[in-house]
Amino acid sequence: GAGPPPPLRGGGGGGDDSRVSFNKGPPFVRVVDGTVAERCHERGAVNCVRYSPDGTRVASVGTDRSVVFYDGKTMGLSRRMEDVHSNSIYMCAWSSDGTTLLTGSADGTVKLIDAVKYEVLHEWDVPAVRARLAGGGPAGGGGATQTTEEGGKLPMGRMQMGCAFVTGDVPVTMGLNGEIVALPVPPGVLAGANGGGGGVESAKLLTGHQSAISALALDPEGGRMYTGDTDGVVCAWDVSSGSCDALGRAERVGGEEPADETLMNRVHNGAITAMVHMGGTLLSTGWDDSMRSGDGSSMGGSVKLEAQPNAMAKGKELGVVVTVGGLLLVKGDSVVSELISIPYSALSVCVSSDDRTVFVGGEDCNIHVYTVDSSAMTLNEINVIEGGHLKPIHALAISNDSSLLASADVRDICVWNAKDGFSPIIGKSRWCFHTQPISCLAWSPDDTVLASGGNDDSIYLWSLTKKMKRVHYSFAHRGGVSGLEFLPQSGAGMTLVSVGADGCANLWDVTDDVAKKFG
Repeated sequence: GAGPPPPLRGGGGGGDDSRVSFNKGPPFVRVVDGTVAERCHERGAVNCVRYSPDGTRVASVGTDRSVVFYDGKTMGLSRRMEDVHSNSIYMCAWSSDGTTLLTGSADGTVKLIDAVKYEVLHEWDVPAVRARLAGGGPAGGGGATQTTEEGGKLPMGRMQMGCAFVTGDVPVTMGLNGEIVALPVPPGVLAGANGGGGGVESAKLLTGHQSAISALALDPEGGRMYTGDTDGVVCAWDVSSGSCDALGRAERVGGEEPADETLMNRVHNGAITAMVHMGGTLLSTGWDDSMRSGDGSSMGGSVKLEAQPNAMAKGKELGVVVTVGGLLLVKGDSVVSELISIPYSALSVCVSSDDRTVFVGGEDCNIHVYTVDSSAMTLNEINVIEGGHLKPIHALAISNDSSLLASADVRDICVWNAKDGFSPIIGKSRWCFHTQPISCLAWSPDDTVLASGGNDDSIYLWSLTKKMKRVHYSFAHRGGVSGLEFLPQSGAGMTLVSVGADGCANLWDVTDDVAKKFG
């Protein structure tokens, strides 16, 4: 029979004692004989310990800015390289042949080290690479690659927290801002090791959200959608390709307030509460009590709001912002009204496609209907839909032809005939299958399907042609659904976009499910 397996070895870095502890087994015990080099780091934490692919060598990095190499079998010291970076080193990774080591640091650089000659082969300044990709030049826009003025502190988003070699020994790094960059290696740099050139001819950037997505806006004509999250980050997505770009880079944010120099891609200095795309202008509101505006490729406009915004909706050319102090009317990138006081707490809003009617859902469980006075730029209440809901109204949606109004609370979805005095078509206790507050509603382009999303992670599809039937997508977003939109229909196809607290944007082809369930 086979003999016992050879001893396995493993190493781990200390969080505060600068020690690399080595173990062998099974059963695993700490190796403490005289050849083991445990204290090769001078101070601070050991952030990463990595074995080479063949297991013959070990590398460790830490806050003392040094890179230490060990013998993988005896665990003795091979070489210690001091001050490889100018700040803490967070991560290291071996190439497939074990001859080079990649390191990423809080100083914003990634370095390629010859693990045979113990010398730096190449260095990338990641913020500078990022700025070139954004068209900001090698120095980075707005001081993007510079230290801050006070105390010489580096921008948070500059810090490189992870690195790896992927297929073909392509070096990849990830920053604290969540951006992943594939880095090209100049020809000949790896010729003596694995003969490669890095696998990519030019740097490639991947970005997205690191926190819950709280807002969604669609630009049907441009084929783009926009998402905002609780960190204040706005991302633009190409619907057809799925590519994403963060609009909060320092070189892309302007206005009277200074741009975000932390490189964390923030547009708002707080959670984004709502977004709309109206007349070629992208608008976003946030808990920094501001409204940002731009053309979809930058966010250069900024307007300070009188109260904290919680929701926003748009018609054709008119937008309405719901704040804790009342309502504001918006056209283009400007607020065109005074703060309109209301005697209740507003939670949701929608605007008819002709900009003439505004619907506001209240904490008083009622839907308040207003006409727009375009000359005085104010609202006049003409109706209150009472008795339809027993709980506060968290979501509203008007159909594309403005004939149907949908409303939702913590459980019930109601539909009203907007052309017949708001008589109920679907009353309470019929479409009542959500188990937590319903956060968003959306009508399909032909107004035959209504989609609802809630904090219960679920998306439901409903149809007035088959009122007793529904399509249920459970666990659509972990933590809840925060936004829904239908893409423009292509033939008989029907595609739904959803975003949620899991930081993801999903595209759903619901064509077959709608056909099977609703006919």
